[in-house]
Amino acid sequence: MLLFSIAANAQEKWITKALDGRLSVKFPSEPQKVTRTGIEVFTSKEKDSVVYSAGAMDMNVVAKMDSAALASVKDDPTFAEQLVSGIALQRPNYKFEAIKIGKWNTFTTYNVSGLENTNKYTVYLQMIFIGSKLYTLICRVPTELTSKKNELFFNSATLIK
Repeated sequence: MLLFSIAANAQEKWITKALDGRLSVKFPSEPQKVTRTGIEVFTSKEKDSVVYSAGAMDMNVVAKMDSAALASVKDDPTFAEQLVSGIALQRPNYKFEAIKIGKWNTFTTYNVSGLENTNKYTVYLQMIFIGSKLYTLICRVPTELTSKKNELFFNSATLIK
């Protein structure tokens, strides 16, 4: 019970950011907002060099896949592999492990971890599909650091009602 209390108190000070009108995420400090290729991404780099990042991408705009098209493929392991392979192509210094397809509040999720070989980070990636939107939460932790804050970050995702 004490561990839960400590974790809950530690997260109370985190800052909530709405990624859009559907999903919010908590950051341990005020994140910077950057627009990359038309996508808003919030990023927070902490004193311990852990980096938290989150953004939303409309797959209908980016890949011409509306919610109906995504509904037919999002639970398919081949589609998941293709999506993560696309990310890996953009980041050749990343090596990802196997993708775990799961559910969060009835929405399909992809969870994958890996290594960023240039700066020696462990990378944790969670993707959540809601309608035609793909929400991406990323946590990069220096490989020599043991931290469970990435779990607090991923568990902070909340639907906006």
